[in-house]
Amino acid sequence: MSGTLGTSSGASSAATHEHHYAHAAERHYRDAVYLHGDGRLPNADYHFGFAVECALKSLLLRFTAATMAPKREGGRPAKAPWVPDPATGRVKHEYGHLPWLAADVALLTHGRSAARLSAVLATLTAFESWTVHQRYLDGAAVSEADVSKRRTVAREILTLHEQALITGRLQ
Repeated sequence: MSGTLGTSSGASSAATHEHHYAHAAERHYRDAVYLHGDGRLPNADYHFGFAVECALKSLLLRFTAATMAPKREGGRPAKAPWVPDPATGRVKHEYGHLPWLAADVALLTHGRSAARLSAVLATLTAFESWTVHQRYLDGAAVSEADVSKRRTVAREILTLHEQALITGRLQ
């Protein structure tokens, strides 16, 4: 990752959710790479998952109908991107923590003929056994092979994310 997002010193509380997700993705990725290089596999794995999750949420908010708006009138902003049902305005789908199912990422590929995007999103299978709850576990189940595979996928997704931010296109 080239770090084109810059530092967060200029970020303000008025920054958008997609801005925060984009910067969080890069920050988690850099921390994961550092930890992986130091042999600290459980925390590296944890941060690779969060990097991917944040990058995908940034893309959803930028390129789809996903929103962080309150789910009901007068309510608090959502804690995760969600997509309203066009007919009812109610929550059709909410994007929480990984792992996401193939159907969860279909919104990103819907209507697009981007082979590269589809190919990258297909690699999310590397995170099928990843869980946000691993932060509470002893880390014994985390293997070097899994972390290396997830690192590769995270790099591909963050590269795609970075290109989308530069070009304004999701392909």
